[in-house]
Amino acid sequence: MHSLRGVSYEVLERGSGRPVLILHGFTGSAGWLSRFPELPVHLVAPSLLQHGGTGQQPVERAKMSQQVKDLSVLLDTDDGPWTVIGYSLGGRIGMTLAACDHRVAHFIGISTTPGLDAAERRQRRRQDEKLAEFIEQAGLEAFVDRWERLPLWHQTDEMRAALRPERLAQSPAALADSLRAVGTGSMPSLWSCLDRLPRIDLIVGEHDLKFQQIARNMQLIRPDIEIHEISDASHAPHIENAQQFGTMIEKLILGGI
Repeated sequence: MHSLRGVSYEVLERGSGRPVLILHGFTGSAGWLSRFPELPVHLVAPSLLQHGGTGQQPVERAKMSQQVKDLSVLLDTDDGPWTVIGYSLGGRIGMTLAACDHRVAHFIGISTTPGLDAAERRQRRRQDEKLAEFIEQAGLEAFVDRWERLPLWHQTDEMRAALRPERLAQSPAALADSLRAVGTGSMPSLWSCLDRLPRIDLIVGEHDLKFQQIARNMQLIRPDIEIHEISDASHAPHIENAQQFGTMIEKLILGGI
């Protein structure tokens, strides 16, 4: 555990060498460290606020600005420069961290977005609140059942079964407040800040058309952004094609792609 600005964070670490911060997605935890290949780097995997062993904080304490400040303190544990890898929710937080902290030299986003415009944010906040209320009223198992059926996944029954224990281990109240604190509708837009970010690589699934388009739109603003497609995968390419994901991550971190 690491104390970051008064909050006890669950943090898993592995390896030694150049530091790499890896940030999981919604319903995930620090345990996604196990999905990364063995590399000659220092992998640092926190459970984000409202997730895993880090647990619940008030909504205001879990806002984007607060989580970024916490992670900046975590960056103090190594001189860097840091690579930050973030999936979905973790990608949005990691991208914001990369825009705010000069110690981040490389950002790798997996199925993620720089946010929405003002009108889209208002609509998305309403959707996030409805989902938060569903979690609170229907309970965690009903939410996980609904989450598993979303069309954005390209997962086998075996994959879903492997993910289910981690999802069911979450706190329903904490997940609901995560949506309120750092759902896409509550995240400040980063579109106008892309030029402040360091090197950017984006990983998208072959079947994830929405996030492929987001990646291409980011590339229009930052032509140096590299987009990498994982075959036979959708919104969770690190799970849906773990072998290709592992090979790609190794090349992106160590060079050669």
